[in-house]
Amino acid sequence: MAKDKLHNLVEIALIKDGWVNIESTTTLNYMGTDLNLDMIADKLISAEKENIQIAVEVKSFGNPSITYDFHQAVGQYLHYRMALTDLGVNRIPYLALPEKIYTKHLTKPFFQASLSLHCVNLFTIDILSKEIVRWNPSPLLP
Repeated sequence: MAKDKLHNLVEIALIKDGWVNIESTTTLNYMGTDLNLDMIADKLISAEKENIQIAVEVKSFGNPSITYDFHQAVGQYLHYRMALTDLGVNRIPYLALPEKIYTKHLTKPFFQASLSLHCVNLFTIDILSKEIVRWNPSPLLP
């Protein structure tokens, strides 16, 4: 399976943000179908608390149609969330995408309504600084 062109930048941004145990391309076998998560990562909050564990689907939104890319990204996210839940895998799913795509397109009412309705967790990456700009919602909140 080919990695999204944003994949390596997301990994760098997660490391800068303090995430550890980052693994690329984790396969879940769900009801006889292999689903390939782009990456998983862990973050230790404190010695008293458990690790926070996330599963990340990376999307660069490189097609001419933002709407097409959005449909594909949200569809994958929902299927991965379903598989993680049904398989009892204790990881919070997140969609990772470029900050510029989010601010230019995904702040529009249609996209915001869909993200809210489907409870999509996401974080955005600044491509130049290779850093996480926003978490929505933060995985660190109770």
